[in-house]
Amino acid sequence: MKEYNFDVLLSHLGEFGRYQRRVYYLVCLMTLVGTWHTLVQVFLAGTTDHWCHVPEIQSSDCQEWNLTDAKCQEVTKDIGIPAIGDVTDVDQYAQCERYNLTDVEVYPGIDLSNSTQTIPCNSGWVYGTSQYKSTIISDFNLVCDESSFSNLAQSIFFAGVLCGDILFGAIADRVGRRHTLLVALVIQLTAGIATVFSPNYLTFVILRFLIACATGGIMILSLVIGTEFVGPSKRIVVCVLNYMFSTLGSMSLALLAFLIRKWRILQLVVSAPSLILCFFIIIIPESARWLISRGRLKEADEIIQRVARANKVEIPESLLEGYKEINEDKKQEEVEAVGSSDPWLLDLLLYPNMRWRLLCLMWMGFVNSMVYYGLSLNSTNFGFNEYLDFFLVVSADIIGILLCYYTVEKWGRVITVCVSMILGGALCIVTGWMVAGVARVIVASLGKVGIAASFAVALFLPIEIFPTPVRSISTGVVGMACGIGSVLSPLLLILADIWSPLPLVVFGSLSISAGFVALFLPETMGRNLPETMQEGEALGARRRTGCRGSYGSLIDNCRSHEDEEIA
Repeated sequence: MKEYNFDVLLSHLGEFGRYQRRVYYLVCLMTLVGTWHTLVQVFLAGTTDHWCHVPEIQSSDCQEWNLTDAKCQEVTKDIGIPAIGDVTDVDQYAQCERYNLTDVEVYPGIDLSNSTQTIPCNSGWVYGTSQYKSTIISDFNLVCDESSFSNLAQSIFFAGVLCGDILFGAIADRVGRRHTLLVALVIQLTAGIATVFSPNYLTFVILRFLIACATGGIMILSLVIGTEFVGPSKRIVVCVLNYMFSTLGSMSLALLAFLIRKWRILQLVVSAPSLILCFFIIIIPESARWLISRGRLKEADEIIQRVARANKVEIPESLLEGYKEINEDKKQEEVEAVGSSDPWLLDLLLYPNMRWRLLCLMWMGFVNSMVYYGLSLNSTNFGFNEYLDFFLVVSADIIGILLCYYTVEKWGRVITVCVSMILGGALCIVTGWMVAGVARVIVASLGKVGIAASFAVALFLPIEIFPTPVRSISTGVVGMACGIGSVLSPLLLILADIWSPLPLVVFGSLSISAGFVALFLPETMGRNLPETMQEGEALGARRRTGCRGSYGSLIDNCRSHEDEEIA
């Protein structure tokens, strides 16, 4: 029987033609803005020098002492704030206590270190502005006893990403990718702008949680929408492009934060582009694959014809009619197998192969995310400034992306992920045993390159492995596992208090385990995306005969057998 797969249609339309490129670049811009929202708190809650406000010393006192404003601040700290060690700069003063100056006559040069008791900051704090003009730290006084609240806000954000991944993934499989994406963009826009006017910490956290939910959905849907209209030979190209836009988002955020030192203005700048992105929905079509999977063939046909006109090609009428007939047969088979024409995550779990692959991908995503963010948080300070440090760390991902692009087409997806995670994990363990220095930084960076390469492919595999009816929800579940890993990553760094190399040893060991788990997944290089639950279950099912030898020959020998199984 002749095969009428959607990827066969794409071979006539153009696997990555003019129309697909236009749509994909638009959704990649959504990924870029989503990366801004994900990482912007690095600068919204930037490290800010602070010390107790000393109400006993007034500006009138400084005028009486003939001091400028800058000198007045310096003298006030010398008089009212205890020194820590040898005072050489502002960072050497106590940040959470001050001298009790009640009934004490003060003047420039007085030394109270041996004669005056200290008290907590009972009159507020003063914040340095040499690095940041304002942050959520200074506006909401997240210092001293409340210093952990900024990290808590970031953890809550990642929890929001978890919810967004699963929620919007499920909705997209039910009501469509396009409408779900628009809802997520509107939430991201309104919550992002509302955050600018946050009067307190609680409001800020709630609004950031909403941004996270929307951003998680947008990141998943932008990849799904862009990929479902791309042919097999070009899917790795769009994977790399998506990851590259995310890296460019990180790099450009460093520049924005360097130019904008007030957190409310920076938040507004990263939120405003979502307004333009909402209008992009007019250009972005609904996924034709999804429409076909729902039996809405007329709407799918209109989109296919639109793509054909934009790409200046003609689709044989016999191909369209043949595909419609085959799709109806597949839908009927699915109803008989699943008991519904509307399969969902619970239906996916009924299929043993897909259930096992989902668990494998969740573990790989969980470990990949944990190690990736763990290495970033545990990276050696390069000794310049926060903006340049951030820029250099995220720029290292480019090497991993380019490495990924080369290896996935030469070795395949599975071997690339396997080798990258095992190599990255081994280098993590080696780094843990090395002394601080240039060599340690180099080895740690190489480990991060390996993790970045595997991360790019691991996030893309669910799209190629799971069928159209459950593609968004399964990708969202894997994204949720990634989010859990990112939330737990900072907590594992606390293990350094027990034994300094322990966090890196744990990261490395988990990464190696995930690398071996990747070998349980089917190779998807050059294959059509599965469109029904039966095709998803049969993907990679190999006959015992003809499937021996090295991994490379195994792919070639088994490919024809797999196609026969699916057919």
